[in-house]
Amino acid sequence: MKCMPAANEHETSRHDSLADRRRIAATIAEFVALALLLVIDFEVGSRVLIAQPGTEFIAGALATAIVAIVVAVLVLARRRLPTRVTVTAVFAVSLAASVVSGLVGSPALSLTETAALAVITVFGVRESSVRGSVVIGACALVVALAAVLLRVGLDTTVILTALLLWACAIAGGVAGRYLLRRRESAMDAARREERMELARELHDVVAHQVTGIVVQAQAAIAVAHTDPSRVSEALSTIESVGTEALAGMRRMVGAIRDDADRGAPLTVRYDLGDIPSLIDRFDPGRERTTLRFDTAGVTLPPGTGESAYRVVREALTNVRRHAPEGVTRVTVRVIDSDLVLEIGNDGVRTRSGEPGARGFGLTGMAERVAALGGRMRAGADEPGSWNVWVALPLEVTR
Repeated sequence: MKCMPAANEHETSRHDSLADRRRIAATIAEFVALALLLVIDFEVGSRVLIAQPGTEFIAGALATAIVAIVVAVLVLARRRLPTRVTVTAVFAVSLAASVVSGLVGSPALSLTETAALAVITVFGVRESSVRGSVVIGACALVVALAAVLLRVGLDTTVILTALLLWACAIAGGVAGRYLLRRRESAMDAARREERMELARELHDVVAHQVTGIVVQAQAAIAVAHTDPSRVSEALSTIESVGTEALAGMRRMVGAIRDDADRGAPLTVRYDLGDIPSLIDRFDPGRERTTLRFDTAGVTLPPGTGESAYRVVREALTNVRRHAPEGVTRVTVRVIDSDLVLEIGNDGVRTRSGEPGARGFGLTGMAERVAALGGRMRAGADEPGSWNVWVALPLEVTR
């Protein structure tokens, strides 16, 4: 029996760390780009003031600079504010500046403001719902046309350039939205897989070990008066199994805590070599259990040995529940290119017809087998019997 790191947890942590670094790098790049554009705008404005000195031109340059700084700050702070608030604020500032410019001739349209409008359009389309993206796209078009018509004039080249820039921003937003949704879907799938793995492991711990405790307790009660010496043996087994179950529960609870060590083992890993000891714990004297184990020299693909162990354990757990007095036969062998497991038993009690009586064991078993490309059958060969047959491929399918 051996422990291995929780690969899914470690991989998720690594991706989250990488995403944080990318986000920080993107923010720094945006800050540098907007700062450079502000420097260019100030340089252009200063040259205009030198060429055309006067109070009117100074006021217009100051208004242009104020608008550029305000929209730049809003763009840099967009991840800390609600998307609707940020987009609305940037569009409102730009549209108000265009209206004022149409009335008094300033502020002018700066490179910083143009870049900020493009960035906020991409951001809004990417982060909003479908309906919200349509509204933001339409508002962005109105703001862009207002900025051109009210601050520049009826210049066909400028209008076409503005429309091209708007279309590129919309396309960037749609592409970013697609990538974001795909990443979210991948993360949701990873979380579902982790929950399924935890659910299977929890079932394995509770169903196998706790069922063993119940069976040993029942046996101790049955022999308490006729064979008191066997009571202490049963209690010792209960203590051992209970300790193992508690260790498994602590491991799983620790793995799902926020402050858990991402490199810590999530589950205990088993392989084919642990099956004989599993049989010994199931039936210490092997009075009602036989094991045929013929896997010498076999090289198993990753995960096959552990899945085989868990299939046998789940099958034995069901035997304890439904046929504790029956005879059980466990066969593990290689046939052609498959590792074949057969667990059969007789003495099956009449099964309950209540909803949910079947439990989740066979479902989890089938999921493990299917994940490796294997085949499984489970059912009664004849009245009072039950047989589980599983074939796991020894060659990795591509």
